Amino acid sequence: MADSKTNYSKAAKSYSRNTGHTSMTDAFRFFKSKSREAKYDANWKKNSVNLNTVVTKFAPGTQGKAKGVKYVFENANYSVKVDMASGYLRIFDKKVGKYIKMNGKPGTNEETHFKVLKRRDM
Repeated sequence: MADSKTNYSKAAKSYSRNTGHTSMTDAFRFFKSKSREAKYDANWKKNSVNLNTVVTKFAPGTQGKAKGVKYVFENANYSVKVDMASGYLRIFDKKVGKYIKMNGKPGTNEETHFKVLKRRDM
């Protein structure tokens, strides 16, 4: 299994320390992300996932790339979007045009947000 977590963690650490505060746009994105985390983190933690497992299942062999506040693993079918400021992810099914649950089926907002496990908990 590829280690997607390492590159994501490095990018998230850099974003939170530097990039998230370099412009008003980035500061606003960072603030909005942290506000969502404060509001929804308890629900996201109910759906904690191993980032390596998710990427292997939905975007195998992809290299992630930072895009704004997100770190994205993308292939022709799926886009795994991981928030660098708050550590949650969502999986977008490009063919269906909706966010999906881990079983690959579309779900509600609550069902399609997943907290990324910390390395020690993987």
